Amino acid sequence: MKNLAIILGLMIAASPAFASRARLESLGEGKNGSFYVSDARNIFLNPAQIVKHKKKLWLEFGGDTVGSRDSATAPRGQGGFSNTFGDFTYGVYLNNTSDRSINTFSSVGFLTPDSQLEAFFAGEGGMNWGISLFYAGNSALNQTVSIFGTRLGIESGNFAVFTTVGIASKATNGATEAKGKISIDGGLTYAMENTTFFGKFSTFGVETSGVEAKQMSFGAGFGCTKEWSKTVTSYSRLEFDHQKTTVAGVDSKLWNVPVVLGAEAQALSWLAVRGSVAMSLLGQSDVQTQRSLSGTTTVAAGLGATFGDVNIDGVISTGTVTTTDIPGFGTGANTSGNAFGFGNNMLSRVALTYNF
Repeated sequence: MKNLAIILGLMIAASPAFASRARLESLGEGKNGSFYVSDARNIFLNPAQIVKHKKKLWLEFGGDTVGSRDSATAPRGQGGFSNTFGDFTYGVYLNNTSDRSINTFSSVGFLTPDSQLEAFFAGEGGMNWGISLFYAGNSALNQTVSIFGTRLGIESGNFAVFTTVGIASKATNGATEAKGKISIDGGLTYAMENTTFFGKFSTFGVETSGVEAKQMSFGAGFGCTKEWSKTVTSYSRLEFDHQKTTVAGVDSKLWNVPVVLGAEAQALSWLAVRGSVAMSLLGQSDVQTQRSLSGTTTVAAGLGATFGDVNIDGVISTGTVTTTDIPGFGTGANTSGNAFGFGNNMLSRVALTYNF
């Protein structure tokens, strides 16, 4: 109960910022952006989006355990800001370290990257455009790891196209080396009234000791946003995803048809309540993947408080999830582990956004 009092005390400290892992995960989306839900974290899909989110400070609370994936129960602290320079928008963001990079190098026994630094620069006019550069590294004794890449994106009218390119990644452990392949994550969207159609493609890999592991995936679908009143908005998404993983020449495949239903309501003048339910309608995975598409129904919920230029968000949830790394389910880490209780984990993914 003490934690609840502290949270409410912070809330009573004034416009919605729409910029947190908590909000996106509460609505059943991935923490690094959505193809159809408007949120400032979409800059990690399409850097051109930063022109819509100027003059903001983002703080995502958490720790910084090296080698661990960011999750709702063990969030990685991160944050940054955006500002303007003449007709341009720029920003700097710290520690949004890629979960995939962590997984890729840890899976082959190497040190994992940490403390990612990313710088954004964008312009607007008849066509919005944006670019960012990011770097993360780590070293310990005779081990090193580094990743470097860029994001590019444009928006013109109802159409947007964007990509993240991992240009170089490498890890060493003494004389042993793991070298990442050039990775590409691309997407495009086309918006029509309340519906956005999207397509996506991803490929990456790593080679160590002459053994190559790589993964390729693609998907397509649509998301709908409907304002039922001035205070209630619903969100729904349906898509098809296909994934192929090859390790030492052995293939495993997975396909999935996820559906997500969510809603966001302004319960009070300062309090937003949001939630979602997601599940796999159809899907199948090879035995070699050691994953099942059964038990993929996830329920997530969250709260957001907005007072003037300050927004505070958090995630609450009703149970554990089993969808980690299954395409179409965002980050797959929406549980607080404490249902709707009032213990230490009542709210996870606590974030603060300030519009200056």
